[in-house]
Amino acid sequence: MTIEVSLRKRAAAVTFIACVAAVSALLARQILFNFIVFSLSDSRMPISAGALETATQYFPSSPRLSARLAEARVSDPDREVTAAAGEIERATRLSPYDYRFRVVLALARESQGDLAGAETSMRDAVSLAPSNIDVRWRLANLLLRENKIGAALVEFRSAITRDQSLMPVTLDLLWRLTGEDLGSLQSVVPANPQASLSLASFLLKQGRTQEAVSIFEKIDHRALAGPGSSDFIDVLISKGELGLAKRLWVGLVAGEPTVASTGDLPTVWNAGFEMDQISGLGQFDWRIGESSYAAIGIAAGTARGGSRSLRIDFSGRDTTRLDGEISQRVVLVAGKRYRLEYFVKTQGLVTTEGPRVTLRCDRDPAWTPAGAAIAAGNADWAKMQFDFVAPRRLAAAAPLVNAQGNLPRPPSSQETVAVTVTVVRTPRFSYDEPMRGTIWLDDFRIFAID
Repeated sequence: MTIEVSLRKRAAAVTFIACVAAVSALLARQILFNFIVFSLSDSRMPISAGALETATQYFPSSPRLSARLAEARVSDPDREVTAAAGEIERATRLSPYDYRFRVVLALARESQGDLAGAETSMRDAVSLAPSNIDVRWRLANLLLRENKIGAALVEFRSAITRDQSLMPVTLDLLWRLTGEDLGSLQSVVPANPQASLSLASFLLKQGRTQEAVSIFEKIDHRALAGPGSSDFIDVLISKGELGLAKRLWVGLVAGEPTVASTGDLPTVWNAGFEMDQISGLGQFDWRIGESSYAAIGIAAGTARGGSRSLRIDFSGRDTTRLDGEISQRVVLVAGKRYRLEYFVKTQGLVTTEGPRVTLRCDRDPAWTPAGAAIAAGNADWAKMQFDFVAPRRLAAAAPLVNAQGNLPRPPSSQETVAVTVTVVRTPRFSYDEPMRGTIWLDDFRIFAID
């Protein structure tokens, strides 16, 4: 669109030009004003309180500059808090609906020791920005400093509900400031599975194992398919809570926690290889790795019972070695006598000495009970077995006193220990003949014989 102005008289032309110049000057001044105010009020720019004070003298009507000056004075080592309070109060008068200025005013009043005034300002900020997570978080922390625990918990819950990433720092803060009060922690946790899992994991790391497990068991197991539940199991194992870890693990992989709480748990899980492993939850299941000497996997079509078994096809390389490619962690009662049974089938097995099913224990490397070597040739399913005594959980090399200077308690008859079922083939010499053929293993079982 084009505007044409016809100016026939000189006076009119001069007046028009003067108006245009005035408007342009005003626009230029406003642009310069906005640029300077924006630059100086940007919290990312390091500007001294003196420079900001000079700027506010030139632009006294800018609430943003007043607020920035107040922030600078509050954080200054000399703590000019009275002047800071005056600046931010002016900013709030100039812009009464900007919640950010209320937050700065709360900081200034708290710096003056006026906690009640600071709370009033923070609540004003909340009323102006009720969905702002940072404001809720600041109010919650201020209420804690006022020792208004109940009110603080309400605000912490509101903040966490909107941003669950705040949970770890919130739980840690409340744990310390409330004297490890579990009720306070539970009151801030939103009613969803992931938040409950975070609380359970936090308590477990604080050594509150029973409370952590109790919370974990109440979570809908359909919501526990992520890495958090697997990490929870791993922490239990690292703490030596093997029985608890196995029970919770069985409930997870079975998809129903009551499965793990009704009757005895199977010592060897998936003993017949009929179930597929759940990704990320392999703590007590079969682990099958790769080997350059054999193809190892769970195969259908040949089985003693069911439809699948573990199959090992040897590749014909000399000096064949198997060492941990097949394994499962099992939980036993320390010092108790057991029997391990399993079934073996062979086809075209050529070997100077076959592999053995072996048990290992990280706590006692010298403890390695094993079954007889699997014989060469062709043989249908046959049972093999061997007896053993589970190792003690406290090794003989344990220190005479623990970290608190007390004698360690002796292991009870119900203490548990983790051992690993594996298949091992160790050459006797630096060279032996190539190993060929196929072995199937199925239906493992460990049971007490005392």
